Amino acid sequence: MTSLKQFACLAVVTLAGASAASAANCTATVNTNETLNFGASLSSGSLTVPADTPDGTVIYQDTVQSGQNSWKCTGSSQYGIVINPALGSVTSGSTYAIGKTGLSFRVWIDSLDYYMAAPASLKPSSYGIPPGSVRLEIVKSGPLSPQVKVAAGNLGNLQSDDLIISKYNLTNPLVLNAASCQTPSVPVAMGDDYQLWEFRDAGATPRTIRFDIGLNQCQTGINKVTYSLKATTPIVDAAKGVVALNGGSTAKGIGLQLMDDAGQPIAFDTTYSFSGFTTTGTNFKIPLSASYYRLPTGNVEAGSANTEVTFIVNYL
Repeated sequence: MTSLKQFACLAVVTLAGASAASAANCTATVNTNETLNFGASLSSGSLTVPADTPDGTVIYQDTVQSGQNSWKCTGSSQYGIVINPALGSVTSGSTYAIGKTGLSFRVWIDSLDYYMAAPASLKPSSYGIPPGSVRLEIVKSGPLSPQVKVAAGNLGNLQSDDLIISKYNLTNPLVLNAASCQTPSVPVAMGDDYQLWEFRDAGATPRTIRFDIGLNQCQTGINKVTYSLKATTPIVDAAKGVVALNGGSTAKGIGLQLMDDAGQPIAFDTTYSFSGFTTTGTNFKIPLSASYYRLPTGNVEAGSANTEVTFIVNYL
């Protein structure tokens, strides 16, 4: 008798009088077609995971006990995990995508000391898996859907051809929320009482207007917040955080400069860490400031002076 992991006891596991359910070319000898139920702890609610969690991170796991399983095949067979067709199709490797959720699952069998792979060929022989722990891992494998829900039910089966050895089931749905904060749009009133002489010199910034980016109702699971600014109008000076006015503006010779609360320019497309974030709070403000900025070329002309900037927040 050949074992999937070499262990001496398999030579004597066939029980006299044990019924042998047959499926195609493979026949059960001990305890096949068992059902392993995972996810009892998921009944307590949804999981919250930062959207920028690295791919490959295990976001949930559960361990159950499996009994002895053994079987024999009279011809070559395909042995491995067959994923529930409703979730997709996997023909290689040991990680199984759960539809288009951005999640995958894998199954670690302790007694074999490896993750069970997709079906591969086995030669005719007798096989067995010793009793022991079986661990289901749910892994982030790509961009997460805004609201992820994996229904309770069958994820897949460990099979040898049509013979089902173990069924891997979720007893409760897995609901996943990407941890984030609410970040409302922020209109900034720059004022409408400027004088042309205030923009006489290139680089002049007559006044600084302070404003805050709100991070409201932040969910648990966030350890760090970073932010960056992305221009929606032409960039005049990326390092100094200066952008052009939008196409609907009639003023000439000026742009808008973005700065932090200390008056230091915020470079566009550059990531900054928000030092004011804590894991114990729920509402925060990122203090920033803005100034009209005299461009180095062109004449200054009065008129409307508006622009827009996209504020990107990353929750880590």
